[in-house]
Amino acid sequence: MNNMWGDMAQYDPVTWNWVIAVYLFMAGLSAGSVLIGIGMRWYSKDKLTESPILKAAAIIGPVAIILGLACLVFDLTKPFHFWVILVNYNFQSVMALGVLALLAYTPLGIAYGLIVLRHDLPKWGLGFLVPVAQMLLEWRKAIEVLLFILAIGVGAYTGFLISAMNAYPMLNTAVLPALFLVSGLSAGAAANAVVALLMFKVDNHDNELKRMHGLELPVMATEIMFLFMLFCALYFKGGAAAAALASLTTGVWAGVFWIGVVGIGFGIPLVSMLMPAATRHTKGAMLMVACSGLTGVLALRHFILYAGQSYIY
Repeated sequence: MNNMWGDMAQYDPVTWNWVIAVYLFMAGLSAGSVLIGIGMRWYSKDKLTESPILKAAAIIGPVAIILGLACLVFDLTKPFHFWVILVNYNFQSVMALGVLALLAYTPLGIAYGLIVLRHDLPKWGLGFLVPVAQMLLEWRKAIEVLLFILAIGVGAYTGFLISAMNAYPMLNTAVLPALFLVSGLSAGAAANAVVALLMFKVDNHDNELKRMHGLELPVMATEIMFLFMLFCALYFKGGAAAAALASLTTGVWAGVFWIGVVGIGFGIPLVSMLMPAATRHTKGAMLMVACSGLTGVLALRHFILYAGQSYIY
């Protein structure tokens, strides 16, 4: 009998824990929020006014990635030696390429946040940053384009990072980068809605909010498609890869998938679409749907990471 197949719980195979799952969630959330915010600005006819959705993205983008990186650093065996990876690069390493992308993405996200929020800084006691924001304003277009490109890279990188773990059939699939990028868009849209509704007093008649709400179904459908592709790939690969599908029916992570990902993450938003428009677009309903979307994406990151490490070749 090959002891390397099937349920490996007795070997405690998990090397990347919940801290890494939170980091993956935060990185995807940041990238998705920025992509949604900038993309909707480019789509909008009014480019002179900073919309509540863009303001929300300007806050979420840098804050989420900084919190995610803090999780990553303090998960290290020697967290105060994190700077070593910043000066030693192996360009054949996915992690090293990701670090380079994050080194550019994080300060650009902060700079773009200052530009977008320049009129709000004084009321938050940050008026001293207004001259910096005004100085950066003339570089807005270049910063915006670079940040958008880097956000795509950061969103996909979280999937590339764990797909490089060759010993785990569920993780070592080409679908993960696309799945993580799309689920990051879902989380980003949800977080933008929450912050816009709570911080910038946007109402349910706001056109930007309605347009972003309209993205929910196509993004969710794409996310479901990539999940289906992932499970089909495991099934047709056979052997240990097919055995990993047991994570959908047995153990605690099956519950996380069906309750957290499917029931809360997909089910509540889909059911809300059956509600009358007047009810669906109330502040309470939109907050509930957004929070369920965030919960679903966080559950998906945990399911992929933990269930994926429970089955090896």
